[in-house]
Amino acid sequence: MGGVQEAPSKGGKKSLNIELNLVPFIDLMTVCVTFLLLTAVWSVTGRINIDQSVARPDKKQENKEPPKRLTVMIDKTGYVVKWADERPEPIPLLGPGKYNAAGLKAKMKDLLAEKVKTDQRIMVAPIDEARYDEMISVMDTCMTLGLNNLMVADAASVAAEMQ
Repeated sequence: MGGVQEAPSKGGKKSLNIELNLVPFIDLMTVCVTFLLLTAVWSVTGRINIDQSVARPDKKQENKEPPKRLTVMIDKTGYVVKWADERPEPIPLLGPGKYNAAGLKAKMKDLLAEKVKTDQRIMVAPIDEARYDEMISVMDTCMTLGLNNLMVADAASVAAEMQ
């Protein structure tokens, strides 16, 4: 423990002995040093490198056609499948609220055999009233066929291109 002792003053008063308990201060410093050493390791792994430089587009990219997209919209009437600029093809419901997952899988297999590549971007667009499990069913169908580049959008955002 640390201590402080004052010399007697001229007035004849007694000397003051003050003892400081330094143990809590040492404990606090030990915890702070340990904490700082541990967090220094995690600050390096949590860093994200972002390149903010703006590169000029290559001439090759300017002549390149925009990527084609396969869109599967889930609405009240069933599925609507649209590939690139082709006409949308509806896959109607089997019954009230029962979607035709087998018909969707067959259509996706046909597109995969003819036009679509496995790295193709697939847009799944359910309406607001669609059940969550129907959206997951469509995504599972795509993934079982090897189409893993999936995106989810709102049906209202793709409704104009489905006309």
